Amino acid sequence: MITSKGKKIFLKAHDSQGLLWAISSLNQMIRIHNQKSQVRLVQIVDWPKTLQRGFLGGSGIGNKPEIAAHFMVAFKFNLVDFRGEITKDKEHHDNWRLPRSDIFYKRIKGIGERFKALGFQWYAGDRFLGYDQVPQINCSSETDFNIIYKNFALPIAEAGGNLSVQFDDTRYPLHPDDKKKFGTAAKADHYFLTKLYEKLQKDYPDIRIAFCPPLYWGPVAPNPHPESRDTYLNLIGTLPKAIDIYWTGPSVRSGKVLPEYVKWEVDRIKRKPLVFQNGIGIPHAYNYHYITDPVYKLNKWYYEGYLEDIRAYMLNGGDIDNSGVLVSIADWTWNPGKFDPEAVIKDSAMKLAGPESYQVLRKINSELSRFDPYLPDVSLKAVADSSFLYKVLDNLETLAEETEKINGKSIEFWTGIYQSHISRVERLVKNIRQASLDPVVKLLAKKKNASINMYYAVKEAGFNPDTEIFLAPETFIGGGGPFVYGYVNEKDNIRVEDRSCVYICGAKTPISEMSAGFEIEHFPTSGNYQLIISAADDFLKEKCPIKLTVNGNILYEGPNPFSNKRWNVKKFKLPANMLKRNNILTISNTSPTANFDAPPAFLLNYAFLRELAK
Repeated sequence: MITSKGKKIFLKAHDSQGLLWAISSLNQMIRIHNQKSQVRLVQIVDWPKTLQRGFLGGSGIGNKPEIAAHFMVAFKFNLVDFRGEITKDKEHHDNWRLPRSDIFYKRIKGIGERFKALGFQWYAGDRFLGYDQVPQINCSSETDFNIIYKNFALPIAEAGGNLSVQFDDTRYPLHPDDKKKFGTAAKADHYFLTKLYEKLQKDYPDIRIAFCPPLYWGPVAPNPHPESRDTYLNLIGTLPKAIDIYWTGPSVRSGKVLPEYVKWEVDRIKRKPLVFQNGIGIPHAYNYHYITDPVYKLNKWYYEGYLEDIRAYMLNGGDIDNSGVLVSIADWTWNPGKFDPEAVIKDSAMKLAGPESYQVLRKINSELSRFDPYLPDVSLKAVADSSFLYKVLDNLETLAEETEKINGKSIEFWTGIYQSHISRVERLVKNIRQASLDPVVKLLAKKKNASINMYYAVKEAGFNPDTEIFLAPETFIGGGGPFVYGYVNEKDNIRVEDRSCVYICGAKTPISEMSAGFEIEHFPTSGNYQLIISAADDFLKEKCPIKLTVNGNILYEGPNPFSNKRWNVKKFKLPANMLKRNNILTISNTSPTANFDAPPAFLLNYAFLRELAK
């Protein structure tokens, strides 16, 4: 409770953290007038509806514990999982088997000192596996266990933190030793986590572990992994209750959540789930959020009482340039019944960037939104509309200059409005200017439904837009994407430039094949055709096996003939007797694997059909 009467202010709290929130609320009541601090005459009785209010810390916050603490106090967060962000540094960015550098210990110590005084709960750790970690973690190995215990668990516990263990998207395939000893990931993970917790708990009785299993969603979306979801979660549910288990909701990127979905999860893991949300319905391309965007979905996706049914609600993407979303979540979890998306986002933007900047930031949002149909890469539509986009960018840069005059450094730090957003469209416009000089681009920009993929087809494979049948990646149904893929590894001479594509993963995933229809306008055809495909293999050395069929007839089956070093073009003869007027091309990944959104994968940039000379 806060009461201000004349020159006296009274703060009355239930406990030490309540006193902290009272101080935070009091700070919000202070204004500066004529260079003097003034406090409104108020009486406030307030307390949080949800006791744990947190977020997953990205690198911007994870690398600056003092900023994380400042942000959390200002908006009443008391829980954060830094995951792998604070464990990474320039010397040892990825390999968890190497000793940590002084940077890591400095960050851990800084977080521990600040958060202990504030009574905040925090987690830190790493992934410890993945297709870029060779070999994967060996849960049966004393060597791997001791590395994790010494490099991560012990220093984090000594600093007053809790351990974060992420086994999510890249859990499979198991290490051969684990496969031999345990048979399943469920048994291997249960053994490893129990052993880790029991050893830590002897010296740190209040220690907790936040664990993200490979089966972190359900029951709506399918299970692509090689073992039963129920069997895995039921066994993990017997872990000590101090081990929190992450859940994203009924699907990987969940929207509306019903009570029966939460009950389904709780019945299996035998505890309230620790929720990390993969998306919050932001109305911009590629899930971008600008500082003045209200987060309406928090009022619409969750039933009354949802927050009481979970351990905590955390956004996957909790970094500085998502501060507006985070503040909205902080306010919603404090009192969901009174949450007002528009009022909260306005209030947060004014607090973070200064009240004078709010209207300018709204204008910037409006101008940035005009780029939504054109991001992230140069499209032929963007070239056709280039004059309009040049004017929009000019407006944006003028508005950015206005923010510099108002409160430039603060605005940029808390919103990332220039570095994360305006600079992105600047790069796009620069690429549009360059592309507009190309005669092929000028030609295609005049054609309906032309795309940058079609540009590559003209330049690389001689595609004729007047006579040949083009299959853009977005015309394929059943795979993953479209998304932008690129991969560079100078050591192995791999330079796969960023391009939009669709992809298919192993045969045991729900995205193992994709199909596209095409029509032969002049049918019956008097000659054979040629199927021309631009694609790439994933970045693993082993070839991903694929199968190409047209109307059910096998055109190719075997190791992926496409290189993983760059996008490359292959041609397949398509006999006339396989064709109909309306046809279906299907590409399948025949690898007997269940890795979801991970290798072995086949990536398609474009395809087209050419009639051969009769």
